Amino acid sequence: MNNRFFTIYILLALISLALLCGCTSAPGTAPAVPSDPAGATGIPATPAAQYSAAERGIAEQLASVKSSSPVWCEAYRMFQNLRSTEYVHPPYTVNDSAGIYKFDCLGFVDHVLMNADPAGYKTIGKDVNPSIRSYAAYFNKLNTTIPDTLAWIKVPHPIDLQPGDVCLWLRPTTLDTGHMWIIAGEPKVNPKRTDEVLVRIFDSSEAHSDDSRTGSVYKTGLGSGILGMMVDNSGNPVGLYWEGGVSTSAGERDSTIVCGRLKG
Repeated sequence: MNNRFFTIYILLALISLALLCGCTSAPGTAPAVPSDPAGATGIPATPAAQYSAAERGIAEQLASVKSSSPVWCEAYRMFQNLRSTEYVHPPYTVNDSAGIYKFDCLGFVDHVLMNADPAGYKTIGKDVNPSIRSYAAYFNKLNTTIPDTLAWIKVPHPIDLQPGDVCLWLRPTTLDTGHMWIIAGEPKVNPKRTDEVLVRIFDSSEAHSDDSRTGSVYKTGLGSGILGMMVDNSGNPVGLYWEGGVSTSAGERDSTIVCGRLKG
């Protein structure tokens, strides 16, 4: 097992002991990691002072999130449970008991919704495995204020996103169909580039900025980083900065970007 992922996992697990019902947590500090009395890993304890600033910052950001969203709770649980990961196209390898998650961005969102909202997952895919196009079609039909029969609404503006919201961009004219992610934190406007909304996300991909995959042997797969969502003068999404706050050019200005929220 990789030391970096194990220490992140233990740190998040300890902080999560403070979680209240509804997957709500309060800001925490990074405690010392206990020893492994069962000998399950063979990895010695690591004092909290030896964590990198990036690891501590990401753990504390996620632990401070207050959300009752079942989508957020399931995505966060998987991230905490992570022991091994990789970005792969189907067939996926998912072993929850062993913490192994090998899938692409679509596979990650699918597995979250299979557990968090099985009825929604079934409806979005029309009784088969959904595609990114299926999610886009479903979200685009949603009302922005009145939930549908499965309690979903559309979220048109990135600045209004909340932890647990599901977002996608669609490239129907290329072999690359786009990307999907789950919001992991509260959005904020980049003060140095006001057309960019910065948001921490969960996804299965390569690293973004301030990302849990940076410096790890697991360069791809399930992780959490900062994505930038480019907006127009009305606050509508018009593109992406893959490394939020850092990218020097827009990644996908011509994409169809849409987000949905399961009302808890």
